[in-house]
This record gives sequence, structure tokens and C-alpha cells, in this order.
Amino acid sequence: MNTYEQILDTAYQLFARNGYAKTSLSMIAKEVGISKPAIYYYFSSKEVLFDALLQAVCDEIRFEKYFSLPVFTADRFAEQLIQCGLTMIQDQRNDPLYSLLMKEFMIQSTRDEKILAPVKAIIESYVKGFEDLLQHGVRLGVLTGEDLRVKAEMMTLVVDQIDNYMGLGIGLDYEGLWRQCVHQTLQGAVSK
Repeated sequence: MNTYEQILDTAYQLFARNGYAKTSLSMIAKEVGISKPAIYYYFSSKEVLFDALLQAVCDEIRFEKYFSLPVFTADRFAEQLIQCGLTMIQDQRNDPLYSLLMKEFMIQSTRDEKILAPVKAIIESYVKGFEDLLQHGVRLGVLTGEDLRVKAEMMTLVVDQIDNYMGLGIGLDYEGLWRQCVHQTLQGAVSK
């Protein structure tokens, strides 16, 4: 891992654990094992570092990483949709800092439009991604085209709330919730 990546990785951990306000560039530099002035070679301020981290996280959680249209076939559409969501849930479960960091992004987005814009964009990308995925199901002939946008919004809300609740340590049956969401979304929509 190069220094830039080490700084981002350390910032990820410290912003998640301590929050934006309580994390300083000095803390990050100390954890990385470099001087504080060395961070300025890569990031001109804490805000710039936070923005870069947000972009890196948004790139990592993009819709296509979990829900790739080419893997969805007519004979396994619902099962594939469930499995992709379960993979996402497992990844979130494997990284407890992720949910904490996402909460910090949400908190900061209420104070800074530069943070709000990418947060909104990632949410909208999930709505659009689910809508495209459901339209793909229509093209495959396994779904009708009714209320696809609303269904996509519902799936996005469920994915987001699973992340939020997991981050709070609330022990719900997230896998069961995702399965139920998929079944409810597709119920009555199967055309075959």
C-alpha cells in the first residue's frame, strides 16, 4: 500500500471511530507513521482528505459492484437478486467501520453541500440501478413493467436502512428482510 492509500485507509478508520470533528490530520499522520506536513503533500486540508475519502467509498460501493445486469437471467432472476443483496449485507457485516463512516458522511452532508452532493448521487445511483435491473427483468420476460421506479426506491430504502441498523448494532434478520423485500417487490410482477 502506498502512502496515499495508507492515509486514506487510516482516515477511514479514524473518521469512522472518532467522527470528523474529533479526527485531526495530526492523528492520521501519527497512525500512518509520517509527519503532519507530509500529509499536505497529498491533501491540502482535512476537508480535502474527507472529500477524497467520500469519493473513494462511493466508488467502492457503486451499484454495479453488487448488482451486475449480465448475471441476471430469466430462470434465476429473483434468486440472483437475493444473492446479490446478501453479498452486500455480508460485506457490510464484515466491515463494521463502514456503517459508522457512512453515518459520519450523512452527518457532515447536513452541514456541507460538497458532501451532500455525492451522498445524494450514490443514493440516486442505487434507485436508477434497481430501476434498470427491474427493466432488465421486463426485457427478460420475467416481470411486468408496473411501478418500477417506486419498487426501485423501496429497494434502495431497504438497502440503506439495513446499513443504518447494522451500524447501530441492532440485531435484526437482515438476510430475511432482504429476501422479503425482493419477494414483495416481485410479487404479482412475474409475467410467466
